[in-house]
Amino acid sequence: MTSTDKPKPTDKVSSPLHLLQTLTRTLNEHLTEACEKAVKDAGKALEKLQRQQEKLEDKLKQSEAKLADRTAEDPNKPASKTRRKIADLQAALLELKQARSSAESYIEKLEADVRQTLRLAKGLDRIDAQVSQALDKRDAPKPAAKPRSRRAPAKRKPSAAKPAAQPATEAN
Repeated sequence: MTSTDKPKPTDKVSSPLHLLQTLTRTLNEHLTEACEKAVKDAGKALEKLQRQQEKLEDKLKQSEAKLADRTAEDPNKPASKTRRKIADLQAALLELKQARSSAESYIEKLEADVRQTLRLAKGLDRIDAQVSQALDKRDAPKPAAKPRSRRAPAKRKPSAAKPAAQPATEAN
């Protein structure tokens, strides 16, 4: 390993707050990328199924046209090979349509999951914002403390609601 092959040291994490901030940002980025990639890959798979279906439909039409030509030329000529091929193509086309339907259903569920996941991941953004605020608050210089004035505590006046107790006088 040469000196240029050495891995570069990563940014030093100076506090747990920095670590939390790095984790939330990284997790959010990776999660967003993974969701986008999953939807893109599923879309590609669906497109591939669509192309395969179109090719099978073309082959089926050609085979049916070939069978129609053979039966028009000579109705007594056996065409069992062409009929088997048509039956195989129809079965493959049916399987492909089912696979395509399953893929479309999967993509709908995947897109709903992605929307929900990204909505929930907004909590990570809130955590990141709170951490940033905490770091800013911690790193901001504290304003100079105001000197407290020393006042004598205020004297309380007796309340008028409670009259002073008076001695009871007896009437003879």
